[in-house]
Amino acid sequence: MTQPSMLPMEPLPPTTGAEPCAGSRGFFLDSYAPQTREVLAAGALCRRCPVAKSCLIWALANPTLAYDGIWAATTPSQRRTLRKRLLHRLGPDRLSQTLRTEYARARADLVKTG
Repeated sequence: MTQPSMLPMEPLPPTTGAEPCAGSRGFFLDSYAPQTREVLAAGALCRRCPVAKSCLIWALANPTLAYDGIWAATTPSQRRTLRKRLLHRLGPDRLSQTLRTEYARARADLVKTG
């Protein structure tokens, strides 16, 4: 089964430049083995980030753009697994719509709290 292509949800989550990933190469690693010190450290920083929810949704909706790196405390393998499960559960059309809806909600929540 091939994955449907999705149009990128632009823009990326709004950021201030103060997020843990801003200007850091520590989120793009040579290895994404789940229990390595680097992956755990990047994940811990992501979990404290206010943009994490919209970041994860964006990464799930744009697998070809987010094929590498730690996005919202997830490794590439974890995102592939999550996306496959979501595709199986929702189907491609409903998954696309759900991700777009949830991304809009996450962005609106950031504006409210930011």
